[in-house]
Amino acid sequence: MTRAVLPIAFAAIALAGCSSEDPADTAAPAGATSGAAPAAGTSSAAAPSSAAPGKSSAAATGGGCPVDATMLQKAFQANAEVAGAIILGKGFKDISCYQGYATALTQPEAMDTAVVVFKYDTAKKTWAAVMGGTDNVCQANVPAEIRSHLKHCT
Repeated sequence: MTRAVLPIAFAAIALAGCSSEDPADTAAPAGATSGAAPAAGTSSAAAPSSAAPGKSSAAATGGGCPVDATMLQKAFQANAEVAGAIILGKGFKDISCYQGYATALTQPEAMDTAVVVFKYDTAKKTWAAVMGGTDNVCQANVPAEIRSHLKHCT
């Protein structure tokens, strides 16, 4: 019985977060993001990553960039709070990365896609999933000067 109710609950949450992406929605207070998985308290749950080739290009765009879907999926799965609230589906697509922040779209079947926000920890050289959802996930989690450089934060 629990297994049958859980997918329905996720579907209801995902659909409740649908919006017209009206710019007026950006005035929502921090933490009021609908359909979003809560941010993790620490990034210590992030999976260790191997050093990406081309460190000089990473320095130009910010720590950790560029990043691939495999690396982000490890970070996503390491954060049980975010991974438990977002259905990943076939993995991440349409990754955007800038100055230590990244966004990616999920690929669930028969549901709205969600945006997941990641932050790079330069000291640990790891990515951590910060938050995911269908509406305004960048507002409280990505600095304003970086949001305009990430595809799914505008």
